[in-house]
Amino acid sequence: MEKEICISELEKLSHLYNIKIIIAEKMGKRWSYVTGAGEEQLLPARLIAKQGRYALFVEGNSFDKEMIVDSFRRTLKSFDLRESK
Repeated sequence: MEKEICISELEKLSHLYNIKIIIAEKMGKRWSYVTGAGEEQLLPARLIAKQGRYALFVEGNSFDKEMIVDSFRRTLKSFDLRESK
């Protein structure tokens, strides 16, 4: 249940700012998609935060970076991904 709540929080933020939010895991030299929310924006994805092997990418122009990064950290905590594996 907690995982769904955090994913829905990302979905709310993506709709609020009209952005696409992507959480990815570093695998070697590549980023592997874990989860995300929002509609494709056809803009370059920007890396806005990293924590351990995970990163937060955003496609969009104007958004509250601090709020989205905070939600990203809560999502990682709910999935217990920060330092696992």
